[in-house]
Amino acid sequence: MKKIKNILIFIILIVSSTQVFSQTANNFSVELARYFSKDIFELNGVNFLQPVVRVVNSTSNVGFYHNAYIPHKVDKPYFKFSVEMMFGLTPESEKSYSPKMPNTPYNSDDLQNLKLIQVGFDGIKIDTVGLIHYFFLNLMYDGINRTPGTPGSIVVPKKAPTAMGNNATAFELRATALDSLIRSHPAYSLMKQLGLADTVLNSISSFPQIFNLPPGGNINSIQAGVPQLVIGSLFGTELLLRYIPKINLGENIGDFTFWGVGLSHSLSQYFSEPPFEAVIQSVYQSTNLSNKVGVTNAELNAKANMLNVNLHLSKNIKSWFDVYAGFSYEKINIKSTYKYYLPVEIQWQLKLLEHPNYNPTHGYPGDVNPQIALVNIDDSQYKFSFGISKEYYNFIGALNLNISQVTILGASIGYRF
Repeated sequence: MKKIKNILIFIILIVSSTQVFSQTANNFSVELARYFSKDIFELNGVNFLQPVVRVVNSTSNVGFYHNAYIPHKVDKPYFKFSVEMMFGLTPESEKSYSPKMPNTPYNSDDLQNLKLIQVGFDGIKIDTVGLIHYFFLNLMYDGINRTPGTPGSIVVPKKAPTAMGNNATAFELRATALDSLIRSHPAYSLMKQLGLADTVLNSISSFPQIFNLPPGGNINSIQAGVPQLVIGSLFGTELLLRYIPKINLGENIGDFTFWGVGLSHSLSQYFSEPPFEAVIQSVYQSTNLSNKVGVTNAELNAKANMLNVNLHLSKNIKSWFDVYAGFSYEKINIKSTYKYYLPVEIQWQLKLLEHPNYNPTHGYPGDVNPQIALVNIDDSQYKFSFGISKEYYNFIGALNLNISQVTILGASIGYRF
């Protein structure tokens, strides 16, 4: 199960590092970076994490059965303890996605509708940070819609790594392009009238020219193992249990728990001399992960709930071995809470931290205002499974192939008592 825990931890890659206000930082630039960081998270976070969800779903729902024979009832309960092992290769399609640059077209009505500028009896009220953020998103819209290579153009990378991928990608915001875009903005004259032109220019000129996207974990293969206990049989029904108690797996993973429970019911018991054994099964699994990550102690709390409903069949071949096959519907939901900071590289560019320091120093006191993000991701899939198993005396061995969004090879070693 260790690799599943490792996979889950890559969720935090999208929110790593720190943020602060230093004596030399432009506070409006800092706030703009925080707004823009949140924009990037909201636009790209799901696409970055979705492959992790698919991999966790595919890997966790392997090894629930080795054949489809369940006796109607027994004189005393039997127990089958096994270790279910999984291995798969990460598809290239799960390693990258098309990133989106946060942007908004300019609309003069937005200034009042978004309460960026409010005119009342007591004068004009201006949300300066909000106005700079809105203005900046307008620049992004104008820049990415210009012909590449022309003054002010901004090129959005075609690909970025997912949490499974590799090779860092960044949004490049050239200072010369931003300056050109600012001066051609339709509201630039209004900024002058409000006395905000210099503030906007200084804030954006101090903004990082390189805004890194999460680099991914470079996961080329998936390996996992989980203990499993099956108890039977009552009226052709077996109980399946999986459990890993809360354990701390070190600074890279943190506190992790895992459990699962399922029921399998024989359908072939209702037929006289059926040509094969048939079982319907449902399994519910849940994981919890919490950790503090990186030099900034970014906090992650994630919970995954997984449901598998399957129909599987088996046939004994001359008492030599069993062949089996199954069809499953699988659903997963991951709810995560992140308390995070701007990456250290961004802080260096904003002069929030003194390069190359990772910790606050005199004049660079560190962040006092981290951001909170909530992510709720759902995914579902259908899966076909094929396998071969053998019970020799009380020993159990099985191999299986599971074909879904991610193809997994499974193996089982167990003992019946």
